[in-house]
Amino acid sequence: MISAHKYSFCRKKYSLGKNRNYQHVYKKGKSYPSRDIVLIYLQSKDLKAGFSISSKVGDAVTRNRLKRYFKEDFRRLKPDIAPGRYIFVARTSAAQKSHRELSGEMTKLLSKAKLYRKEARDDA
Repeated sequence: MISAHKYSFCRKKYSLGKNRNYQHVYKKGKSYPSRDIVLIYLQSKDLKAGFSISSKVGDAVTRNRLKRYFKEDFRRLKPDIAPGRYIFVARTSAAQKSHRELSGEMTKLLSKAKLYRKEARDDA
């Protein structure tokens, strides 16, 4: 079996999966809002992520584009963040933002929530 590179998303390994897992994080997790993204975090031993983009945000093309942006940003940040269950929720205003703006906002949210690992902060 080929091991996943530390920067790959590897859908099965890092995906939150079924609806019941999302519901559990929504009920028990802590919310960190920003202008275009809401982060919901629940402490856990493993690292899992989910992305929620409502049909109110835009058409299917827009929603899929935002989901690709979120997955790419999470993939790059994955080695530096604390284990846990993450849900990134796109607000309607996210549809008008560039990938660069959304990446910066995701990074700020993770900093605000203090979810970067200590080693990652020491290296910077």
